[in-house]
Amino acid sequence: MGEQGLNEPYMAAIERGFAFARELGQVCGPVHLLIGISEGEGPAALVLGSNRSLREVVASTGHAFGDAAGYVQAQAQGAARLFADGLGHSVGVEHLLVALLDQGTPDVALALRLAGLDPAVIRRSALAAIGAPAEQPLIELPPLTPAGTLDRPPIPIEHLDTRAWNVLRWRQEHLPLERLRGPSDCQALRHLEVRAAWRIADALGLEDDQRYSLSRHHADEVDRRIAAPPRVTPRPLRRRGFLHAPVGWEAWLRNRQVSLRDRWFELRMIGYSRAAPPPGTADDGSP
Repeated sequence: MGEQGLNEPYMAAIERGFAFARELGQVCGPVHLLIGISEGEGPAALVLGSNRSLREVVASTGHAFGDAAGYVQAQAQGAARLFADGLGHSVGVEHLLVALLDQGTPDVALALRLAGLDPAVIRRSALAAIGAPAEQPLIELPPLTPAGTLDRPPIPIEHLDTRAWNVLRWRQEHLPLERLRGPSDCQALRHLEVRAAWRIADALGLEDDQRYSLSRHHADEVDRRIAAPPRVTPRPLRRRGFLHAPVGWEAWLRNRQVSLRDRWFELRMIGYSRAAPPPGTADDGSP
């Protein structure tokens, strides 16, 4: 079967999964993709058939399932692609079904159990349909998206690296709010603080979950302090067109304008930035 024949059923299964999640008012998770596969055609859908459909199981007992997470179903799709690539295939619904089973989320396991389906039997059938050995080991799962990205929550503040968070907390308490002259300064200060969070994470060699979580929590706190109490009355932005500019140039020029504005703001705040204690020093409050 060619690439087009594999991809069309795969994409149709994904679309059905997302549509089912929308019907339930939920974020699409692995269990919704399972329903998307079951309502298609071919070996994967056939082996998921039962007297009580998976759709009925999930729709009627939705309270029994946890909150869906888009980043978890994204991992399953990534695992399916890796599995297919390793076999020299284009990704198909059977690869995705094996990925969902090997990922083993509680929601998928619960849905199969309530529908009276045996995961081991389903896996063997899916493997046989793509010509993979029945004793195929659990397939590789790609890393989850870092905490604080997509819809994956950031690490709670109490679990952040203390050295990094103490420095960021100092910066939050010493934000030069009185020197903000307008909305552009507010945006520039936020950019400055996000870059500071990344530099601190780099200096400490922190992994991505910490890095993105620090940046997310710090940006949220900076936004909160800028907005309360209100210090700036936003003015409507006036769009200035670039006459006869080639496609893409207007965006490039605006990005360049923001970059120069941020750099000018950073130079104005150089004293504030230099006053921040480095991570791991006594001044940052860490032991």
